[in-house]
Amino acid sequence: MIKPIPRPYTYRSNKYLDFIRSKRCIICGNPETVAHHESLGRNAMGSKPPDHHAVPLCTICHNKRHNHGARIFWTGYDVKMIVIDLIGEYLGRER
Repeated sequence: MIKPIPRPYTYRSNKYLDFIRSKRCIICGNPETVAHHESLGRNAMGSKPPDHHAVPLCTICHNKRHNHGARIFWTGYDVKMIVIDLIGEYLGRER
């Protein structure tokens, strides 16, 4: 009997998303933000990236990100390092 391939675990955390939403927009500094889930690698087509890939963007910057695409929007920014810094800050606050 062939066993089905298990789906990979996707990290979800409302507490982490609340932390992300408490941060200023990483582009313009606006304090009103949403948690934008950025695809940083291979995600299944149509699936939302894990919560630890979320970055704080205001509504205007969030719309720009979706309208212009990742390559153009993130020019001049190292989004992977931004994500790592946010995770580090979150974990540092938890201790």
